[in-house]
Formats: sequence, structure tokens, C-alpha cells
Amino acid sequence: MNNLWAFAPMIESTDLLDDSDALRERMAEDGYLLFRGLIDRERIGFVNREVSEVLADHGWIAGGSRLAERRPIRPPLREGDEEFFEAYDDVQRLESFHSLAHDDRLAAATGTVLGPTAFPHPLKVARLVFPSSPEVSTPPHQDFLNNQGTPDLTATWIPLHDCPMDHGSLAVLRGSHRYGVLPLEWHLGPGNRQAVMPREMQDKLRWVTTDMEAGDVLVFGAMTVHAALNNASFGMRLSIDFRFQQEGQPLSDLVLAPHFNRLSWPEIYEGWASDEFQHYWHELDYELVSYDKTPFEGSEPSEEQIIRALVYEEFREKRFEGQASKSKST
Repeated sequence: MNNLWAFAPMIESTDLLDDSDALRERMAEDGYLLFRGLIDRERIGFVNREVSEVLADHGWIAGGSRLAERRPIRPPLREGDEEFFEAYDDVQRLESFHSLAHDDRLAAATGTVLGPTAFPHPLKVARLVFPSSPEVSTPPHQDFLNNQGTPDLTATWIPLHDCPMDHGSLAVLRGSHRYGVLPLEWHLGPGNRQAVMPREMQDKLRWVTTDMEAGDVLVFGAMTVHAALNNASFGMRLSIDFRFQQEGQPLSDLVLAPHFNRLSWPEIYEGWASDEFQHYWHELDYELVSYDKTPFEGSEPSEEQIIRALVYEEFREKRFEGQASKSKST
């Protein structure tokens, strides 16, 4: 995904924040909206520090005076590894992480795009991306099958620090939302699935991306195909996914639980300073539907994909050693 010559630049929509009709028209045309400086950098920085401190406490990155570098001090971990979950559970416990979804300016923007009753899903996702692990970069996919409920579901992608393209910024396939729900095949990256895109779609549409800064927010629809660029930096890429929808629409039972459903809400809320955003969805109106797992059946890894996974496992420690050696010389 890092053939940057093949990408077109993203169009910014910050100047349209007060014009709901214009925003919805652009969303319908492009499938995404980019808002610069939407969230206060200090608030983003606070969440970044808290997440980084968790990773340092678990021995993922250097702490102390080097915390801001987010430099790994261990070989990469993949979503699904037990050591990954040990740190991820503690990220999920952070009050600052969950409360960011209720930021006033973020709420105003999503309300302008979706409507006045827009609210964030209880399930909130942190992406903790090691460098030099291109095989497990988030592959091209749509959010709908992972979340289900309403097809009007809208995602927000928020980097927790300045995120140039070579740090693993997000790319969107402009106009891909018009092609409906795409079939899936197995992938080694997050979710273990990627969208299977028809040749016509790949030939006709153009990937777009950009350098992102702390406070920027990328908004896109549930049917929009998107992917992460490979993290080719020396530090970890930290970002957050919040999904929003309007009241009165279908919502799957999956998104009422914490991400990966490893912790209960009381376990997450333990030690929080405020109960303002605890169980907030109990007061909201939505049509609860059961999450359907059948779209994920039958997309098992091929022999070639199994070989790729084995190669990744074999070389990830060697890559880390090589990158650690290079970072010492910079």
C-alpha cells in the first residue's frame, strides 16, 4: 500500500463544517470527508500519552524521556497474540480513550454529517501498529460487515499524533461506497479479512491519502473501502476508530460490548473519575439486531496465505533486530 506515486491527494472539507447539505453531497460523491484540526491537539496529546504509557508499562516501547518517540523495544505483536491483549485490555480501560468519542467538536461534526441524533457506538477501537510489519497492515476492507446494523454507519479515524503517510496514514478508495457490500477473503492483518474488489472497481477508482496531524479527523461511510499504509517509520502508529450512527436505526448487539469482548463494562469503568459517559447508550433509541457471522464463513486462508503467515512469524524478530540497529545509528 505504500506506492505513494499511485495515490491522489485527499480533498479537505473543513471549510464546509457549517454546511450540512454540502457535506452530505460530498460524502455521497466521494465516500469520505477530511477535517483538519477538528479536535484540540492538547486533548489528543493527553490520550496519546496515556496510551503510550500503557505500552511502555507492558514493555512494548521505551518510556521515560523517550516516551514520545513510541520506539518499540520488542518484536512486533499482531492482533490476536496473547501479549497483544495484555496491553490492549489496559488501553480499553482508559477513561480518556472512551470519552474522546464525546468531544464537543467531533459530536458537532458527526451531527452535521449524519443528523442531530448521531451518537458513537459503545465499542471503540484502538489501533496499535508496529513498524516494519507490512504483512499485518490493515488491508482494504469495509466497516459494514464488521459492525453491521445500519448501512448508514459512519466511521471516524483519528490519529493520536502527527501521522505522515510513511507512518501508516489511512487511504480511501474514493467512490467505492457505490459498489455495495463486497465479498471477503482471509488476511493476516486486523480482522483477518479483506475485501475482494472486482477488477472494474480497481481500474476505475483512485486511492486517495494524505499526511495527517494530531487533531485531524477522517470520516467515511460503512461501505467505503479503506486501508492503512504500511508503517515505515521507527515508531508505533497509534490511532482510534469511533463509529457513529443516528438514533432509530438498527444497531447490532456486537457493538454494545467492548472491543474483543474480553472485559465487562464494570471492569472498564473501574477507577474512572466520572460516570458521565458510562452506559450512555441505555438512554438512546435504536433497533437492536443480532450480529450475523455467516459472511465470514468460508474465507479460510489458502496454502499461499498460510505460507506468508509462517514467513512473517519467522522474520518478524529478525526485522526488529535490523530496525533497532538502524534506529541506533540515526
